[in-house]
Amino acid sequence: MNPKNFIFLLFPALLFGGNLLNDLKQKELKFDKERSIQDSKETEKSWINPITLKYSYSKDDTLENIKTINRTFSISVNQPIFKSGAIYYSIKYAKHSRKYDLLNIEMQRRELIKQALKLAYDYKISKLNQKIILLNIDNAKIDIQKKKEEFLNGVGDSTFLNNAILKLNDLKLNLEDIKSNLNNLKYSFKNISYLDIEKVNLPVFKFISKERYLKSNLELLSQKKLKKVKYDLYKMQVGNQLLSVNLNGSLNWKKTQYSQNTLQFEDNRNDYYRFGFSVTLPISFNAVNKIQKSKIDYLKSQILIEDKKLQLNNTYKKIINQIQTLEKKIKIYKENIKIYDDLITSTFDSIEAGNATELDLKIMQNSRKTMFVNIEILKLKKQKLLLSLYYKLNNWNKW
Repeated sequence: MNPKNFIFLLFPALLFGGNLLNDLKQKELKFDKERSIQDSKETEKSWINPITLKYSYSKDDTLENIKTINRTFSISVNQPIFKSGAIYYSIKYAKHSRKYDLLNIEMQRRELIKQALKLAYDYKISKLNQKIILLNIDNAKIDIQKKKEEFLNGVGDSTFLNNAILKLNDLKLNLEDIKSNLNNLKYSFKNISYLDIEKVNLPVFKFISKERYLKSNLELLSQKKLKKVKYDLYKMQVGNQLLSVNLNGSLNWKKTQYSQNTLQFEDNRNDYYRFGFSVTLPISFNAVNKIQKSKIDYLKSQILIEDKKLQLNNTYKKIINQIQTLEKKIKIYKENIKIYDDLITSTFDSIEAGNATELDLKIMQNSRKTMFVNIEILKLKKQKLLLSLYYKLNNWNKW
């Protein structure tokens, strides 16, 4: 099997009526998405200063025999309209941050799906191991029966009989461990999914090329999004240290009332506005340091992309190597099946000749069955390994 010739195919044997994840997990992810979207919208409008509405009311009697009531109302704003690019990059930062956050939330969803599917794979593997142990228990009982007959006929050793009994006991203990493990897997699965782990039809994966694995990998895509976020932050920091222009203004209404109108004190109303602009150039002693720090973060994000590529490349090679090992083991089991086929044929002949019994045949047949079950286990393990590659793909959205 040449890794360079691997192609990717998916046969979606699993088509759930609903989502693999339970309602609680789906709602948690939904709230995370909504929170991310609201954070992005807030950040996108963060450069817009609030409009201030102010109303005041006062009443006094400082004037002799005359009480005064003052009412004032104003609308004012101090809004930056130019910040040397900081406004533009703050808007871009908000958009890129939202995409980055949503991508990470999607990876959280994929991780939960992977956990659920791996538990389902492990459950089926444990069920198959249970089947193997039951076959081995059957063989152990036959072995005890044979050694007991040999011992009672004076041609067997009690040590061999004792060892056979101890072997059966170990197998029974292992069977109980498997039963306990099956229950543990069920409960762990219920933490993620409302589906019945017994009835989950698992997907069937085939190989994916390394090129496509890297191109569609969500972790790598996330790292590339982070690079854009860091670049926007760097440009924002540069803009915040340069020239900015603010537009400011206010509309004001003031009304004064007197309890007694006189020639000197008459009710009056005064409406006026004030508009203007200001230009600021901050002189900060650590401005260069702030800019350099943000630039370093951006440059580091570029390195992290290459580092992630290296990690994913090695992960792919490691998993492919593990799959190749499993396929070699499958080949060995298939060879063993052919050996058992010959032995079973020979055992039939020996039974007819009186040199073997039906018990000998039963042991051979049970052992042959375990070979097939072991092959099924190895195939499921191979699927688990392929799942660890596939769940990170950008176009995987079957669940």
